[in-house]
Amino acid sequence: MTELLTRAYSPGGFRKQGHALIDQLADYLEDVNRLPANPYATPEESLERFRQILDRRTTPHDVFAEVIAESVHLHHPEYMGHQVVPPAPVAALSDLVSSLLNTGMAVFEMGRPGTAMEKLVIERFASLLGLAPTADGFLTSGGSLANLTALLCARAKHGPADRPCLLVSEHAHYCIERAVRVMGWGEEGIIHLPTDAELRVRVDQVRPLIEQARQEGRTPIALVGSACTTATGTFDPLEELGQVATNYGLWFHVDGAHGAAVRLSPQHRHLVRGLERADSVTLDFHKMLMVPAITTGLFFRDGKDAYRTFHQRAEYLLTEGIDEDWSNIAKRSFECTKRMLSLRVFTLLSAYGPQVFQDYVDGVANLGSELARLIRQQPDLELFMQPDINIVCFRFVHVSLPAISRDGVNEMIRDRLTRSGQTYIVQTRINGQVYLRCTLTNPFTTVGNLEKMLLKVASIGHDLTALRYRIG
Repeated sequence: MTELLTRAYSPGGFRKQGHALIDQLADYLEDVNRLPANPYATPEESLERFRQILDRRTTPHDVFAEVIAESVHLHHPEYMGHQVVPPAPVAALSDLVSSLLNTGMAVFEMGRPGTAMEKLVIERFASLLGLAPTADGFLTSGGSLANLTALLCARAKHGPADRPCLLVSEHAHYCIERAVRVMGWGEEGIIHLPTDAELRVRVDQVRPLIEQARQEGRTPIALVGSACTTATGTFDPLEELGQVATNYGLWFHVDGAHGAAVRLSPQHRHLVRGLERADSVTLDFHKMLMVPAITTGLFFRDGKDAYRTFHQRAEYLLTEGIDEDWSNIAKRSFECTKRMLSLRVFTLLSAYGPQVFQDYVDGVANLGSELARLIRQQPDLELFMQPDINIVCFRFVHVSLPAISRDGVNEMIRDRLTRSGQTYIVQTRINGQVYLRCTLTNPFTTVGNLEKMLLKVASIGHDLTALRYRIG
């Protein structure tokens, strides 16, 4: 054993570094409001900064300090950017345990605690989501992989088909189209469903498109509903879509990566009425349930369907036996070596119970409503729609600003906010027009923070509008 290896594995060194790191992170959480929400740097500046750190071989404490300082701060009340939650500290601590133990999750004998916890997490959340008693599933690394796995299962259950295809909203997450391409269905494998003014699927258009596809010699296999869409947070009418899927014998999949969690809230569960009709449901715990990325649950209404996607021999890993073997997760999941994702959720569930998740969902949803109310009070801001949950889209539209200039001005507003680093919002395009977009994931964001952000948006917008007229 070399001296370097002894130092690298030293329990005493780990104890010292670990205590220092927890203090460092606790100080960070206490002081995060004093930091910029999104410290700005170009890719080249960031690369050079960390190249210098690597070249001088500093201490772990200094590396951690630099990473903390340079990162986007999701725990900052003015972080209103992408769909990633500020993790609850105890859920983050679970990653330390998981990383140190480093047990794979393919077979039970390698990941006994994680496998048992995963079974319980899936059972508990299937119940909380109001799914059938027959429901089962597993955790996997991200909504894209979960959606692909669900659609592979739909294909396997249907069996061989000529020119297979699925139907999905034209505003659904791009990973659905990517899954279609991965499955080899090509461009004709996806039928985009038209939407209404709030970007919800028009149910009256689904049946004619199914009939048209069949007349063209294509085979519709699945119908996908969004709960909710990424750009605007809009929920499709799941109850009605589920009925259409039943009538036509289609697999009904709900991409609930962001929005399925609202089922836990009595105040907001009406948004996912009909979720129980789905053959499969995707739920990202890292978007609305306080857990570090990436942690996704894939649920099947009939638990037996979970075993349809991946079935192959691997004598070095999997023993022959019954197909429905919940304890050997590799029989169901694309992943073989997998992190102990369940510990992240299990710690929160065991420490605080399901009420903490409901409190979170209600908290950020109410922030969405508050932001919409404040936008409506501003004469120079235009709200796209009353938000369903915690994603809010709006834009600066001063009366003297021609429509042709609005996209450019709103892009510059977002760019200036990003460069300042103090407030972090993003942008999107809706019907070809640029909108500013906020996802309110920090339950400690206040109405004052929202007012401050809107004041900045309006101020920058007025400055840009005035500049435009000075230039002529």
